[in-house]
Order: sequence, then C-alpha cells, then structure tokens
Amino acid sequence: MNNKAMMNMTNDRHIEWFWENSSDLFCSMNLKGVILMGNPVFINVTGVDPKEETISIFDFWSTKPYKKIIELIKQAIESSNSIVTTEKIRHQNGTLFIYKWSVMYDPHHMLFYLIGKKETTSCLGWCEAFLSTTNDPVYILNHEGRIINVNEAFAKVYGWSLDELMGEELPIIPYHLRGERKIFSEILQLGSMVRNHKTIRQKKDGSLIHAIISVTPVKDSHGKIVAIVGVTRNITDKVEAALLLDRKVKELKEHELKFLEISENINEIFCVFDFSMNQVVYISPSYEKILGHSKENFYKNFHIIYQLIHEEDQEAFKQFLKSTDTDSEIEYRIFHKNGSVKWLRSRKTPIKDKRYLHRVATVTQDISSLKEKELLLNKQDKLGAIGQLAAGIAHEVRNPLTAIKGFTQLWGQETHNKYSEIILSELERIESIMQEFLMLAKPNQETKFEMHDLNQLVNETIDFMHPEALLHKVELMTDITQELSLVKLEKKQIKQVMLNLIKNAIDSMPDGGNLLVKTKQLGKEHICVEVIDEGVGIAPDRIPRLGEPFYSNKEKGTGLGLMVSFKIIEHHKGKIIFESEEAKGTKVQVRLPINTD
Repeated sequence: MNNKAMMNMTNDRHIEWFWENSSDLFCSMNLKGVILMGNPVFINVTGVDPKEETISIFDFWSTKPYKKIIELIKQAIESSNSIVTTEKIRHQNGTLFIYKWSVMYDPHHMLFYLIGKKETTSCLGWCEAFLSTTNDPVYILNHEGRIINVNEAFAKVYGWSLDELMGEELPIIPYHLRGERKIFSEILQLGSMVRNHKTIRQKKDGSLIHAIISVTPVKDSHGKIVAIVGVTRNITDKVEAALLLDRKVKELKEHELKFLEISENINEIFCVFDFSMNQVVYISPSYEKILGHSKENFYKNFHIIYQLIHEEDQEAFKQFLKSTDTDSEIEYRIFHKNGSVKWLRSRKTPIKDKRYLHRVATVTQDISSLKEKELLLNKQDKLGAIGQLAAGIAHEVRNPLTAIKGFTQLWGQETHNKYSEIILSELERIESIMQEFLMLAKPNQETKFEMHDLNQLVNETIDFMHPEALLHKVELMTDITQELSLVKLEKKQIKQVMLNLIKNAIDSMPDGGNLLVKTKQLGKEHICVEVIDEGVGIAPDRIPRLGEPFYSNKEKGTGLGLMVSFKIIEHHKGKIIFESEEAKGTKVQVRLPINTD
C-alpha cells in the first residue's frame, strides 16, 4: 500500500466497508498521539471508542516506554514506507494482546494510520492447549523472539507474570549465557529443535536455577516459522542432590582410602563381620603376616578360625563371639601355619544401624612377645626368690653336710659297710644341689666380663664332655663357623651353660644318637651356639615352663641347672630359645650380643 492510496482510504466506500468488517485493527492518529478514529476491532480490543472519549497511543501501548513510542513516530515521519513493529495493546480491563503493527505517516493530512494484525494464528492452537495442561514452565515467542504467552508454571518458577512479559524478549537467559540465543536460533532456522539441553536460567529476583530446556519451532502450512515454544524444567533440587551425593561419595571414598591406608599398614589384624550377609567383609593383610594363613581361605570360610584356636581356649573364644551386643576383649592362643603357638588379644566392637546390630569389628593384636616378657619376668621373680632363699640356707646346710660326709667316709673305711657308698652318693647329690643353689644366689656377683673367642670355649667344652658322650653311645659333632666376632663374657659361666645344655642333650638320648654343636653369627648384633640332639623331645606345652625351679624332663632332675643357665644368659643380655618336637629331638639356641656396652 503506497502513500496516495492510504490518504484516499476514507473516501473510498469499499475501503470503508473493509474498515468496518475487517478482522484486523485499524485506527488513525494525529501528531500528538491522539487516536481520531478506530474500527470496531480497535474498539473491541481497547474497550474505548475514540468518538466518545479521548484515547492516546500512550494509553493502549502502555507497556512500551514513552521514548520508544516517540522514536517510532519519528521513524514513520521520516520514512516513505510503513514502519513494522510488534507491540502489546492493553484493554481497559487490563487484558493484553500482541499485535503486529504497520505504521504509516500521511504528510498531506498530517495523520498516522495504524493497522494491527493479531499474532495468534490457528497453527498455535495446540500450543495454547499445551500451556494449560503441562506442569512445566512453558513460554511462546513470536517469530521476532518476543513473548506472546507463558503459563502459570512459568510465572510461579521464574516470578514474571504474563502482563510483565507480553511483547518482551525472554529474560530468563543469564548474561553469561547470552550466546545461547544465537546458537538456538541457528538450530531452529534449520528446522531442528533443541532437546533436553541442560543449562542455567535466571529468575526475576536474580537467582539462578538449573534447568533442562527443549525448544521447538512452530510452522504454518507454508513451512514458515510463526512461533517458538520453549519448555523448561527446574532440576535444581536434582542437581544439588546429585552434587551432594557426589560430594558424599567423594568424602566416603576419601574416608575409605584413609581407612584402607591405615588398616592395610597397621600391625594389628582388623576384621569386619556383616550379620546381614553372614560373612566377613574385610580382613587386613596383617592376618597373613601374623598367622601365615591365606586371607582368601578366611573369606571363603571364616569358621576355619575355630580349627586354629588352641583347644584349651576354644570355649572361651566361642563365648567371646556370642556376646555380640557389647564391647569385649579376650586373650587366647592360636596356631601359626608353621605350627608355632601365638598369643593374641582381640577387642570386639558392635556396629549398630538404627538401633539394630549390623556389623562387628574386631582388632586383634599379637601379644606373643608380651607374654614371653611376662613369663620372663615371672621367671626372674622366681629366680630372685630362689636366690635369696639359697643365700639364706646354703651356709646353714653346707657345714653339717660336710661333717656328715666326712664321718660317713670314716665309717665306711672302718666297717666296709656296703651302705656307706649309697649314703655318700646321695650326700654328693645333695652337695651338687646346694652348689646350684649357691649359683642362683650369686651368679652375677663380682662377674668379670672379658673378650673371648666363643669357638675356643665350645671346643674346650666339647673336649671335656667327649668321654661322657662316648659312655652314652652319643656321637658328638661340631659345626664351627670360623672368624666369629669376639664376645664380652664371663668364661666360667658360659662354659657352665654349655656343659649343662650338652649334658641335658646326652641324657635325652638313652639309646644313643647324634649330638651337633654349632656356632654362627646372626648379623652384626649376635652370635649364637646351637645344641641339637635326636632325643625324646619336649612337649609344646612344657617348653614355656623350662627354666622354672624343680621343673625338669628328667626323672631325678631338679630343673635348677637350666634355671641357672637362664639366669647367666640373662645377665649376659642374651637369650635361650628352645625348639622341639616329641620323638624327633630338640634344638637349643643361645644368643649372645656382640656389643654389651
């Protein structure tokens, strides 16, 4: 439509008919913005008849800033063509409509002519229905990207009402994501749609939410895009929950790593039993280090532990496991894979979940060395007590014993009585016992430690004991390691220990056998002497008691000789270690420190 046709519009009867019956909105306006005439559609949409009351463009274009309207009027005056824009129009009752406007200026009559076409078309019918049925926030944009409708869910989530947004650009895209507009536009122009795009959207109060959006172009029958429908879904709670879950999982993994780092490196055995699963869910590597048994076998069948517990401790251990609802502790013996006995101390703690017992955790410590020290202390206490007793009675007994022995010898010489030899033999035994008592009383008194060659002492002892070994059909052999380090020791006392051990070994082989005496160096700290026999052996439960007074494997033994040996080696800061198997023999190892300073 050109200017001349527009200016002659009111004089044409056909145009006048069109003016009255068109579905489009028509009106004329003077330079002050006052509406002079309006067709029935104008009157219906605005609720005002310009012939009856004054109405200004500033009244029904009320959502448009004043300066913007003035700018639009200036453009229309300066242009020879119509100016096209999409603006909101407000009815007197507040209802808003979106119209696409053509504005043209008639310089001859100094009037503006405005034609408005409603944005909503038949192809948007399904969109309007969708707005009222979905619970997700939905907005509809015209082909220029301006809002023509939003549903209640949109207003509730984002805070803007339809009145505030009608004809405006979509305000929910935050500034830092403004590039999405261009990207989405390019996708839509290609006829595609945006599906389930995770992004950030902004509410009226400025706060940000996590959202999933889908944007679809709406086309008319000719394939032209007439609108854009956007659906958003607020997933902030899910995202925050996922972030919280990720953080908790990360913290849990960190705690688990710390737990594993600790449990994998501690000396104690850490074990967790799950009652709901009825199985062991974790046991630390120390299980294999302390007991020598495979963890995998324990996981497969945890009942195997009962087979390893010492028979004397099995009942107490079963009671310990039964009392699952309280903390408890137990000390017990268990067999190592190599057959040796270990002392363990287990502490048990129930783990409850919502008042119900869920798991039990046990921490088990190897206390074998503590038990050895405890036993050693007991022996030391006994040695001390025996020593004090020996010191008190030795002198009282030796004098009358010497007199009795002397008179018995005289009596035997004079009478040649056959019983005198028996009496003298027993007196000599009593005298030997008293000598051992005296050794207990003062093995450490006035001891002079000097540097000696242990090999030389062993050879001297072997030479001394060789005749007795032959007498008992025992072959005495040696395995001497040359160039041993010199050791600071008291020569007579160490000889006495070796004599005692060799004599005990000979006595353990009543039918004869082989007896090996070895010397060797253990690193830079110890040298040792080993006495290995093929005798009757010692029962495992008797080994811990060796060294106690009056405890002996021999029928007439007092146990004092071995007790004295323990005390002497202890004074030398060494150790005596027994290994034995019944009917196969015994190995006794005497360890002496190289440096006793």
